[in-house]
Amino acid sequence: MKTFLKNIGRAGKKIGSAGKKAGLIIVDKLRRHPIMCNVVLSILMTIILETLGRQRSDFASIFQFADERTKMFLYSILIMFLSYSIVLVVKRRLFTYIVVTLLWSVVGIVNWMMLNTRNTPFTYVDITLLKSVLPVMSNYFSPTEIVSMGALLLIALVLLVVAFMYLPMEKKLKRKKGFLQLAVICVIFSGVTAMGFKTGDLTDHIHNILLAFDDYGTSYCFAITALKNGIDKPSNYSEKTIDRIEDRTDKAVAKMEEDEKKKNETVEKPNIIFVQLESHFDITQVKGVTFNKDPLPNFHKYMKEYSSGQLSMPSYGAGTANSEFEVITGMNLDHFGAAEYPYKTVLQDTTTESMATVLKEQGYTAHAIHDNSAAFYDRDLVFSQLGFDTFTTKETMNIKKWTENGWAKDSVLTGCINDGLNSTDGEDYVYCISVQGHGDYPTTEIIENPEIKVTGGIDDEAMKNKYTYYANQVYQMDQFVGDLVKSLEKRNEKTILVMYGDHLPSLNIENEDLTYGNKYETSYFIWDNMGLQKTDGEIEAYDLGSEILKKCHIHNGVMNSFHQTRKGTENYQEDMKNLQYDMLYGKQYVWNQENPFKATDLTFGIRDLEVTKAYETDDSVFIVGNNFTNYAEVYVDDVQINTTYHNEHLLEVPKDSLEDGDTFTVSIVSKAPRVLRTSKPYVYKEK
Repeated sequence: MKTFLKNIGRAGKKIGSAGKKAGLIIVDKLRRHPIMCNVVLSILMTIILETLGRQRSDFASIFQFADERTKMFLYSILIMFLSYSIVLVVKRRLFTYIVVTLLWSVVGIVNWMMLNTRNTPFTYVDITLLKSVLPVMSNYFSPTEIVSMGALLLIALVLLVVAFMYLPMEKKLKRKKGFLQLAVICVIFSGVTAMGFKTGDLTDHIHNILLAFDDYGTSYCFAITALKNGIDKPSNYSEKTIDRIEDRTDKAVAKMEEDEKKKNETVEKPNIIFVQLESHFDITQVKGVTFNKDPLPNFHKYMKEYSSGQLSMPSYGAGTANSEFEVITGMNLDHFGAAEYPYKTVLQDTTTESMATVLKEQGYTAHAIHDNSAAFYDRDLVFSQLGFDTFTTKETMNIKKWTENGWAKDSVLTGCINDGLNSTDGEDYVYCISVQGHGDYPTTEIIENPEIKVTGGIDDEAMKNKYTYYANQVYQMDQFVGDLVKSLEKRNEKTILVMYGDHLPSLNIENEDLTYGNKYETSYFIWDNMGLQKTDGEIEAYDLGSEILKKCHIHNGVMNSFHQTRKGTENYQEDMKNLQYDMLYGKQYVWNQENPFKATDLTFGIRDLEVTKAYETDDSVFIVGNNFTNYAEVYVDDVQINTTYHNEHLLEVPKDSLEDGDTFTVSIVSKAPRVLRTSKPYVYKEK
C-alpha cells in the first residue's frame, strides 16, 4: 500500500512538473506571439460577454448572433482585438493581459447582474453615476450579494497588486515594431468602423438599448455609449446662427399673435394635465389578436370624441424617462448620443427651460406625480432642474392596490392629481407618470379569473399568458382613465387633459404586427371641457406640449414658440439641434449667455404630515396623526428610531425610544435614502 501511495505521489509530482513546464511554454509562446494570443482572447471574451448579455447557460444564442449578425459578431471580436493590442507596446505584457481581461469581465458580469435585477443593460453612463447608484444598491441586491461583490472586488485588487509585483516583464521589447503594428490595427479598425457607419451596419442612433445589446453586441453598445453622448456641436453653431433662428421665430410669433388679436382670441389658462401611461398602447391594433371584450373602452371612447391620434415616441419597449423628457422639454432625443438618458447625464447638473417654466411664467404652479419611487431615473433631482414645484411619489402615497408583479396600481393617481389641483387657488400644470403597465410580463398564468382573456391569434402559451397579464393591466388602467375624466368633469374648472402611452410594452411587437405599422407610436387623446375643436393626427412627442399651449394661445418659451412657428419649415431639425445644443451645452445665446432658471426646492407630496397625539402602552408608544405612509419614520434629535406603520393615522415605536420631554418628528424617507417630507416637531409627554 505504501509503495502504491509513493508511486501515486511520484506520478503526481511528474504531472505537476509537466503541467508547470507546459504552462510556462504556453505563457512564453503567448508572450512571443501576442497577435495570435490577442486573436484567441478576443474570440473567447466576445463569446463570454455575449453569453452573459443574453442571460443564457448555453451557447445557442451566441451561434444565433454569429449566424444572423455575422458582421457585428466579427466587429465585436475586432473591438476586443483592438483593446488587447495595447500589449504590443508595453513591457508588462502579462499584467496588461490580465487588466484588459478583468475590465471586460467586469463589464460582462455587471451587465448580467443588471439585466437580471433591472432588465436594463450596463452602459458607460452607469459608471459616471456610480455615486448616486451606491445608496440604492440594496433595492436590487441582498446584503449577502453586496458583501460578496465587495469581497470579490477586494480579492481582484489584491491579485492585481501581486501580479504587478511578480509577473515577468519583457526584456527585449521591440517597441518600434509594436507601435507600427498598433498603428496598422488602429487604421484597419477606423476604416472598418467608417465603412460600417456608411453601409448602415453600425449606428449611433439607438432607441432601445435593451434590444440594441442583442442586435449589436455588448462590447459595441458599451463602447458607443462611452464615445457618443450629449449633442455634437453643430458645424454652423454661433451667436449669429442663434440670433437668426430667434429672429425668424419672433417674427412668426408676432404675426401669429396679430392674427389671434384680429379674431379676438385671447390667452386661455385652463388647468393642464399630462398623464403618461406606462407601456400603454392600443393592444387591439395587434394584427390577429382578439379578446373577449374591449380592453380599452374609455380610451377608445375619448379618442372618438376628442382630438386624438398617434404619438411618435423616442423609444420602444423601454425608456420612460426619455419619453417624458421630450414631452416636458420639447427637445428631440435624435440629436443626443446613442441610447442617452439626459436625466442621467446633462440634467444632473444643468437647469433648462421646460413646460413647467413656460407655464410658471403664466402664473401656473407645476406638479409632478409618479406612483413609483422618487429616485427612479433620478427624478427627485431632475424635476427640480426642470422647474417643478411639487413631486408626489410612491413614498408620499398610501397605495393599497398592487399588481401581481409588485407595481402600484394607477387608481391611486386620481386622488393625487386632484390633491394637486386643490392645493392652489390658481391654475395648475400637472405631469403625472403611471407605472401599472410596467413589465416584466409573466409567462405563467398568475391572474385568477382574468377580466380580459385572449380568444385568438396567439398559439404560444407563454406569450398568451404575457398578453393576458398585460391586457388586464391596461384594462384596469383604462378604468383609471375613465374615473379621472369623471372627477375632472365634476370640478367645474377649465381643464385640458392629455393622455398617452410612453412606449410599447416589451412583447416582441414589430412593425408588421401592427395595423398602423410603427412600433414607435402610441395612441393619445386630448380631453377638454372648453369646447376645443377636434383635430386628429400624428404628433411627435417633442411637439405635443407646444400643440397644447397653442390651443391656449400661449407662445412664450424658446422651444415652445419655435415648434409653434417652425414645424415643417426649412432647416427645422437643424435649427432645433442648434437651439438644444445652445441651451444645454453651448454658450446659451438664447438667454444672453446667462441661464435664467434656478433649481427649485421641490416639495415632496401635497399633504402635510401631522402629529396630533402620542400615547404609551406597556411596550410601545403610539403616534397618532394624518397622512402617514409606509415610508414614515420617527426621528428624535435627528436619530431615526425603529418605526412600525399601521395606517395613515397611526405609527408605533418602542417605549424605551422616547422619554418625557423628547422632541420628535415624523419624516417620509425614500430608500435612496433621502428625507422627502417632515412634520412639525412634537414634544412627547409621558402620562
